[in-house]
Amino acid sequence: MSFPFELTLFEVIFIASLLFISSAVQGVLGFGFAVIASPIIIQIEPNLVPQLLSLLGLPLAIRVFYREKEEVDLSKVKPLIIGRLVGGPIGLFLLLNLSEKYLSIAVGFIVFIAGVGSFFGWVINRNIFNSFLAGTFSGVFGMVAAIGGPPVALLYRNTRSQEFRPSLNSVFSIGIVITLSLLLLSGNLLWDHFLLFTIFIPFVLIGIRVSSSLFSKISDQLISQAVIYFSVLSGLYVILRNIN
Repeated sequence: MSFPFELTLFEVIFIASLLFISSAVQGVLGFGFAVIASPIIIQIEPNLVPQLLSLLGLPLAIRVFYREKEEVDLSKVKPLIIGRLVGGPIGLFLLLNLSEKYLSIAVGFIVFIAGVGSFFGWVINRNIFNSFLAGTFSGVFGMVAAIGGPPVALLYRNTRSQEFRPSLNSVFSIGIVITLSLLLLSGNLLWDHFLLFTIFIPFVLIGIRVSSSLFSKISDQLISQAVIYFSVLSGLYVILRNIN
């Protein structure tokens, strides 16, 4: 049996397992899906980032947003959405013009900075201008690495989780639609990406479904710390691996 992008059966099984774990972490923390999966998958097949992860991430973001949409303050989210509209084309330009080597380095850098920012507790004051900038960087990062969350998370770090989750995922939902639309219009979203989506989406949904029971004996704080350390180490590894 042949798979899209000449993936081997072992690679498909490995990616499925990785996506299962990533989505389970996402189910517990509300983030972590692309941060865990992106730096590993891009080393296996660069043509899967951001396309496959964006396709898989969309239903996750919509699910969380729809469940808690009443908590979203649209007046505060609007500058982020406008920023994603600006950042998306910039990210697409980088995606189309950077070599696979430099795209991998960019993904590693984004993941590394996300981990370092979380480790040191960086916070951005939430105002219209900063929200627009965060949305713009989110659009660029989302297009290049399918990781649009960290800039937005910095804005909402000190907010209630009831506001953090739906606001973050409202931006994700609209932002991923923007990313996928630009990829489709530019001819970079292929039928093979949709085929892989149908193969992997069950593992993502099962991971979300069993996330609570899977990590029932592990505290959310410990999982969050593990994701942070993983981000720093995996991002640094991807950078160094592609520099040499």
